[in-house]
Amino acid sequence: MTLSYTNPFTGQTLSPSQVGYESLTLSADTYLQWPINGNNANVVASIIQVTASASNLKLYLPSALQVSTGQSVLIQNIGATSFTVTDISGNTIIAIASGVAQYIFLTNNTTSNGVWSTVTFGAGTSAANASALAGYGLVAINTTLNQEYAESSLFSSTVLNDTYRAQFLVWSSGVGTITLPTASSVGNGWFVMVRNGGSGIVTLTPSGTDTIDTNVNQQLQLTESLVVVSNGVDGYSTFAYGRSNTFAYTQLAKTVATGTYTLTAVEYANVVQEYFGALTGNVIIVLPSTVQIYYLNNLTTGAYSLTFQTSSVGAATVTVPQGQTLTVVCDGTNVYNSSSAAGGSITSLTVGTGSAATPSINFTGNTNTGIYQPATNQVGMALNGSNALTLTTSGLFVPAGISGGTF
Repeated sequence: MTLSYTNPFTGQTLSPSQVGYESLTLSADTYLQWPINGNNANVVASIIQVTASASNLKLYLPSALQVSTGQSVLIQNIGATSFTVTDISGNTIIAIASGVAQYIFLTNNTTSNGVWSTVTFGAGTSAANASALAGYGLVAINTTLNQEYAESSLFSSTVLNDTYRAQFLVWSSGVGTITLPTASSVGNGWFVMVRNGGSGIVTLTPSGTDTIDTNVNQQLQLTESLVVVSNGVDGYSTFAYGRSNTFAYTQLAKTVATGTYTLTAVEYANVVQEYFGALTGNVIIVLPSTVQIYYLNNLTTGAYSLTFQTSSVGAATVTVPQGQTLTVVCDGTNVYNSSSAAGGSITSLTVGTGSAATPSINFTGNTNTGIYQPATNQVGMALNGSNALTLTTSGLFVPAGISGGTF
């Protein structure tokens, strides 16, 4: 078949039509040609998608003398590397960043270089911009933005600011405070996640007159966690509160001798605790600085004390007498005997028989002095672990005699 490029109606030669689309990969500086010159490669198509395989490459437009004003081309950078579009002499028209499309058109064709104008059409991909766009709580993975919660550990009381947005904060110390920024300064929707992974209570405290769930603060016990969200006006709300389930009704049996024992996480998880051993000195048990109730049984022997406290200096402590069980309460700082009261009466009290060395009714710090039962229907009094007086149905016996006078 014979092809003809002559218009059958006018007899004039037909000009090639504008090429609609071309895809180019630049590995070196590249010169484009107008399609009217009969070229079939590297032509100025209506739309050109370009991928540059190296940096600082140039894409040269052909001579402006060969076309009319208004000639245009849309060039989109679909690669990860920017390149520069120039006129025929290499003068820069526009540098096209990754993912950006530029509409380029000729406004003056009186010289070979011409005068070109550009309009930015915008980004078609985020290949090179994802990392630049990633703010707090976002991370760039390849060409996309992805949500992330960056984990940070806090070892001392900390004042938060807007840069903590979307962080997962793990408290990793004893008793402490995390101070929240004012809600108005960080705006509506600012949030952090907090978990108490330490050994004491951590308190979340708003700034100024702000509140948290309408309260002045929020305490997190051991292993508890929550998400804190700003309302942008006067405080914070929380959700996903994870309550502590560390403390179960299991029993700790621990042997002690003398000195200070700080309970481990496995040990203080038991609310029922029994202590054994022949004491050679006073013993101090350090409980965690968290709110909890304990049932403590002192089954030790020896003329020394067993005292329970937290690590807080100057806080209240409780000493459990030998052979007795006390229910105590820790408020995170102090340890209290839950059975103590300012007043009251007991109609009946039954205690063990005891001995001269460990009398049933004794005194804090002096457990070998007190009252015991030497035998049936007898009452004895012990001083420093020895019998000092015995009352029987036959009379009163004073083994060491009476000093300072006579009956």
